[in-house]
Amino acid sequence: MKYKKILTMVSLTPAILIAGMAVSTAGERQGDQLQAELQAGTLNIRECIVPQDFGGSNAEMQLVPIIDPCDDGGGGNTGPYRAPSTPSSISYAPYTNGETIRVSWGQSQGYGFPVRYQLLERKNSGSWNQVYNGYSRSYTLSNKPAGKYSYKVRATNTSYQSSYRTGSTSIINPRQDDNLYTNYSSAMLAMDQKNQQFRSSTQGAKTVLSRAKMAGQGNVRTTTDEDRFYLGDGFDLVRGTLKETCLDVTNPGFVITKTPPLQPSTFDISYVNDNRQLAELLEVSQSAQIGFAGDDFSLGLSGEKERYVKSVTDESHVRFVVKVNNRREFWKLNTPTDAIYPELVSQVLSPNDNEAKADFRERCGDNFINSANLGSALYLVFTFDAKKYSYEERESAKAELGLKIGDIFSANGSSGSSSSLTEVLNRLEVKINADQVGGPIGLAASINPTNVMQKYNQFVQDTNPTNWAAVDYSTNLYQRPTVYSAFSHEQIFSKYSGNQGPLAQMKRWLDISVQHKERCDPWGEYGQNRPTQCGTSEAEISIAMDLCRETREWADCVHPFQYNTGDITTTTPGTYLLGWLSSNVQKLNEATKSQSYNHHVHRGSKQVNDSTCLASSLCFTNKFRGTGPGIGKGFSVYTAYYDNPRGNGRTYAASPKHCALTRAYLKTANPPFGDTTADWNYSVDVIGQCPSTENFIVIP
Repeated sequence: MKYKKILTMVSLTPAILIAGMAVSTAGERQGDQLQAELQAGTLNIRECIVPQDFGGSNAEMQLVPIIDPCDDGGGGNTGPYRAPSTPSSISYAPYTNGETIRVSWGQSQGYGFPVRYQLLERKNSGSWNQVYNGYSRSYTLSNKPAGKYSYKVRATNTSYQSSYRTGSTSIINPRQDDNLYTNYSSAMLAMDQKNQQFRSSTQGAKTVLSRAKMAGQGNVRTTTDEDRFYLGDGFDLVRGTLKETCLDVTNPGFVITKTPPLQPSTFDISYVNDNRQLAELLEVSQSAQIGFAGDDFSLGLSGEKERYVKSVTDESHVRFVVKVNNRREFWKLNTPTDAIYPELVSQVLSPNDNEAKADFRERCGDNFINSANLGSALYLVFTFDAKKYSYEERESAKAELGLKIGDIFSANGSSGSSSSLTEVLNRLEVKINADQVGGPIGLAASINPTNVMQKYNQFVQDTNPTNWAAVDYSTNLYQRPTVYSAFSHEQIFSKYSGNQGPLAQMKRWLDISVQHKERCDPWGEYGQNRPTQCGTSEAEISIAMDLCRETREWADCVHPFQYNTGDITTTTPGTYLLGWLSSNVQKLNEATKSQSYNHHVHRGSKQVNDSTCLASSLCFTNKFRGTGPGIGKGFSVYTAYYDNPRGNGRTYAASPKHCALTRAYLKTANPPFGDTTADWNYSVDVIGQCPSTENFIVIP
């Protein structure tokens, strides 16, 4: 069976935020959470706004203004008299191979009155239809058929509406489920029954690995332990997810042993040179690194992947990683000679049958988990933004931070040392991204620069058997059934490995997607609009990766040097994607322009109007740099001599965005009694960013 692909070079050519409302916890509040808090009386609301239930089984708790004193411009007790502001942003995945898509949007100013949000959807080139009307700032749409979708959102109050905030096009291309229960009914049912018995009698372990939906089962689940794994579980190396246990757990040779770990505890501090090294430092498996672009990350396919994505950044950031692994118990699986369920061998596996190979892989994955260390692991990524520093300043700050982190953690935060670390972290504006596997529940989420050492010691001390998780694991290839001993492994199981196999190709596409993130994310950090080419190419990279995720699409899973966009519903078919990326997704590089000026006037006047500009109008000044009158504008002015007896003062501006404008009116005094000369000798350094065309690098 060949699944239809929707490939396109797209456009190649909850929270409620109410002014004056104090909320007891930070972050977005989904509609159901808000309703629960209102009912429980735990949401702190100003007296000018009260909840009102409008009835109905699915009624929302609405916020209705009742008096005037809290109004700050929207109107009095008969208002509002003005529209809320346009939502600040709208975002959603440019591509997904599922049937759901989550749309989120930025806040709107209500000027003292509650704000509702109206979300509209358009499929292909059809009409706009409202799909949500409520107080949340996100909404998930499900059961979406294949197509190209666009979304826009506006804010409303009881009298007015804002203008719409419109997003780009998203491709939704849901994959068809394998109907294994129809094709192999007795094998699937027998396997499910034995696995239920195995899991009810065997202790499983928590894990950050997500459990994939059981292929071919429809909406039926045989287990709710989606956050646990069991030795013998299958593992999908390309997707990085747990599959079902396909080993014969009833065989007497299926034995699990539990012993003390060989290496109980490890502690490391490392400087991050690049994002490839980051993946290694965060102990992210090859499969978990793959394919976070597009909707993959939001689907939560892997806790490892989430840890990685939260820390990936561009080269203007300095990062250090602290890793602590507490291994407390080692689990090892021994298997019989014929390890796979006999029902699967007789009904699913067939030598040289590509459909059978795909069915087995979708159900059981590529390998099975044969050992794991239980305990806890803590990952701390210290990051500071170096945009405002020169190269020399950056290197000095990096050295200071590295030495301080090393000293403090080596001393386990001894008395007096934590405060010195906090001082350095605050001065450099260091952010800490903390993640944990096992250990005290939720501790990582509470770590910040002020309490990092306290929380670190608490994590180590409070790790115990009740909160252990799998901190690392190993997998084995499935063994060939003896009945097929005359056949090679690749004749029985899907071939995913090799330098040109799907796993290797996915690693190449992963590296391209990380380079893409490094190029596209900084635009927003500098206060610039993200180029439209970034969204277009993000979708295309995801589509290319999708061909490597889906077993039955592996024939089209190719090296980036060979990949061209598809020809189904596409605007520009047959585009060489790697070449297009290199030509259209530009990289921001630091650029400087220095210029000196010497203005002299004798017995007269002169209007000075100097422009010191970066190389191209596509460049922009770096708002994080600059000194004196150019601080926060991206330039510095150094005056050697200024003498202006009768003229006006100097002015400075960055306009257009890539130029520093320096102006003054020079005028001498009237002879014979005044100063007959006027002078302004100075130099300007403009520091900014310029987009440049550079080839994407493909790993060997």
